[in-house]
This record gives sequence, C-alpha cells and structure tokens, in this order.
Amino acid sequence: MAQSETAEAESQVIWPELDALLESGSIAQAYAAMDYAPFFLAGDAGPARALLGGISQYESHGLPGRSDLVERLSAHIEGALDGAATAEGELAFADAYLEFANAKIAGILTPSRLSENIHVFPNRPEAGELLSGLMSSADPVSHIMGLAPDRDDYRAMQTVLTEMQELVAAGGWAEPGIASGSSIELGDSDARVPQIRARLISMGDLEPPIVAQQAASNALDEPLPGDDLVMDEVLEAALKAFQRRHGLNDDGVIGPRTLAALNTTAEERLRQILVNLERSRWTDWSTEERHIYVNLADFRMWVREGDTEIFTTRVVVGQNRHQTVEFSDVMNHMVINPTWTVPRSIATEEILPRLKANPNYLNENNMILIDDGTGVFTPSDTSQINWDLFSANFFPWWIRQGPGPNNALGHVKFMFPNQFAIYLHDTPSRSLFARDARAFSHGCVRVADPQGLARVLLAPQTEDPDAFFAARRATGRETRVNLEQNVPVHLDYRTVWVDEAGQVQYRDDVYGRDRLVFNALQAEGVTLGLQS
Repeated sequence: MAQSETAEAESQVIWPELDALLESGSIAQAYAAMDYAPFFLAGDAGPARALLGGISQYESHGLPGRSDLVERLSAHIEGALDGAATAEGELAFADAYLEFANAKIAGILTPSRLSENIHVFPNRPEAGELLSGLMSSADPVSHIMGLAPDRDDYRAMQTVLTEMQELVAAGGWAEPGIASGSSIELGDSDARVPQIRARLISMGDLEPPIVAQQAASNALDEPLPGDDLVMDEVLEAALKAFQRRHGLNDDGVIGPRTLAALNTTAEERLRQILVNLERSRWTDWSTEERHIYVNLADFRMWVREGDTEIFTTRVVVGQNRHQTVEFSDVMNHMVINPTWTVPRSIATEEILPRLKANPNYLNENNMILIDDGTGVFTPSDTSQINWDLFSANFFPWWIRQGPGPNNALGHVKFMFPNQFAIYLHDTPSRSLFARDARAFSHGCVRVADPQGLARVLLAPQTEDPDAFFAARRATGRETRVNLEQNVPVHLDYRTVWVDEAGQVQYRDDVYGRDRLVFNALQAEGVTLGLQS
C-alpha cells in the first residue's frame, strides 16, 4: 500500500492544465521531469521577469526589437503576480526562452543559406537541452542573463555598437564627401587637407588643436598663411594610425583606398558592426587549444593558444570570382617540396590558351601530362601536340607540376583535408604580399612566411624545426610530414573587431558578404537601432 502511494505521488501532475497543452516533444519532456509544475511563473516569477528584461535588451546585441513580445509577456507576468497564472502564459515564456537562447547563443540567421561560400554551422543546442539546463540551474536568473557569448571581444563590440548608434543619431563624422583627386603626401599642399584634418579629428585619430598653442603661434606669425593646406608631420602620423585601423599600408599617403575609407559614413560602419556581432554568435569557438585563425577580410593569419599570439603573417586569399570559403577543419600534415596537380578549370581556362600560343609551355614550367583515365595517347614530348585540337570540353589529361622553385605551391603546403580543396601554401609570387588588398588566388590561402608557420607547427615534435625542414627541403623530393598534434583551422570573415589595444578595426567587405548578411538581418527585423 505504501509503495502504491509513493508511485502515485511520484507521477502526480502538479498543473493539469499545462499537462493538457503539452502532447510530446522536448518542451513536454522538460516539464514532465518537473511533474508539470510551473517554472517561469512560479512564486515571484523571477525567471519570467529576467527573461523579459533580456528580451527588452535585444537591440543592445544587434538583434531585432520585440516590443510586441514584451507587451504580451508582461501581461502574463502581471496575471501571475495577481495569482492568475495560466498554462498558456507559462508556455509562452518557454517558447520565448528558446527563441531568446538560440538568438543569443548562435545568432538569428542560418549562415550556410546565405552563400555557398559561407560554410558555417553555429552550435544550436537542442530545445530540451536548453530548457532542462535552465530548469536545473541553481540560479536561473543568472543563467538567463549570461547566455550571450561570454567573451571580452563580444562585449567590446556591444559597446562599439552603442557608441556608433549615438554617433549616427548625432549626424556622423565631420566633413563627409572628401573629393577625389591626386594623392597627397607629406609636404603637399591641397585644398582637401583641412577636410581630411577635420575628418580625422572627428574619428578620434587626430588630437584637436589647442587654442592656446594656436594663439602663441599666431603671435609669432606662425604658421604662415596657407599652412593649414599642407600635409604636415602631425597629420601624417594621424593618417598612418587611421590606415593601420583600416588594414591599409601605413605609408602616410592619401591615395584612392585611404580616401575611400575616410569617406565611409558612420551609418555604413554601423551596418558592419551589426553584421559582425551576428558573426560573433556564429563562431563561438574554443580558443584555449592551439589553433590557426585566418581572417579573409584582413588578409592575415595567426597561430594562437588561448590569449597568446604565437605567430602571424600576411596572406593572399581568393579573388572575387574564386572566393575563399569560410569554414573550419583540422590540419594534420604538411607537404615539403609539393607537386601541384592543376585544377581542371585552371588547366583548361588558363594553361591551355598558353599552350596554343607556346606548345613548349609545359616543358618550360616543369609540368607533365597525366592520363585522366580516358586512354588518350600521351606523347613524351608534349611540345609536339597540336593543342588547337583541344578545348575545355575535350582535354583528356591532368597537368602536374613537379617540385621546384617555380612550383605554384612554393616549397611547402599545409593540409587540412576538406571538400573545398582549400589549403595554406607557399608561393613564388612574393610581390603581392606588399599590397594592402590581397585577393588574388584561385581560392587557396598563400602564406607570406611559410617557413615561420612550419617552424611553429613542427616545434612540438622536433628539437630543431628549422633544421628538420631544411633537410627535407634540400632533397628536392615531395615529402609528407604528419603533425603529431592536429591543429584546428578557422577561415573566418570579420570586417569589424576590437583589437587587444581597444582600437576598433575596420576592413573592406572584399567579397560583399557584409551586404548579404545585413540584408538577411533586416529581413528578420534588425534595424540600425537609432533613437527617434
């Protein structure tokens, strides 16, 4: 009898109305574990009030405002505090929590649907996992309020969002629309210099002049009339700081790219900030272990471990018609003195026309033909082939380039096998690394300091990584070297972030992906969040 009573008590439904509304699924299972007791609206409705506060702050995360939802949920809280809680109200909060948690943890977009070049899959916890985690928490209110990415960079971006919204609402930066013209450098006199000086002051890159100093200078008849039109050393230093914050070569010269960055409006930057806050929610990676991070929009890569930067160098990424894909994978080996099997599109679109103009092109570039399986005869002397007989639709070979100083992959490639056939590699084309915009490849990532990267990757498994690398390179033979410690690789696309020094960094939207993401955010209800 006692056992029967215990079993009956254990299966007791505390709130039958809630049981009646829930048929099956993750939400039903979460409440069944609590015997269908209220959670959000229990007692003083603490979890409900915390969730309502979080939803009210959506726009501070660059998320769509939900005033309609806030109004509906507020009514349910008032009813509960008046002793008239309803099962419908409880479930409204459960649904709102799942929406809230997903938005804060993983963003509101499905990135892979935006472009085939965004192969990013945010970690979205299952509904039951989210609810049970909350319901079993010792402090549900803190649990709700702590759902956003718990990272300093994310919080810094929230601050930047608020500051930029205030700036845009106030009219933006001074002196918009600086006219195009010839380049301006140190010592040049140009009518646009006062505008540029005012623009840099309003952007925070140049200290405003001190009135007392100006008065003293005027008393000494300095500066001379017209000096405000001259690019002086103070302005040059401020310009270089601006260039560094925008990923431009800090040469102190106002050329077309620097002028375009100066003319970018605060509203355009605000859109970028909203986009990059969303990206931060997609890519909440673990950064404690050693990993490689490539920012495609910054044309730069890093090896990092926790907060420590171990290595960094410039990179060249895919040109616009051969965009490098955003994705993550794991590097497990490198190949020293690699051969290069030429992709079919490059063979038919680029090399075949050269062969028609110069039949000896393969011999001159250490390349051979390999039967692609069709059985077409392959002569030993490829210069004797009548290349006019072949086209993109009929090219029955693969082309392979042997190891050597002119190999397109240079002396080493770093492999993280993936469906896109993208990897990091050396290159004989060194001059491109000096440019500030470096989108020139066919999709792979060229590394400016490949030996430095090899040194870092080999250090955990050999006492003298430079000697190890040099000995294998000296053989001239293709050599695979497995990494004893696999390294996660993240190819990302970030156009706004706050660096370690607290400086806001902006980059050009080289692939137009900011525009794709912002349009999708707008469709979900995200606005610029300006106070009317």
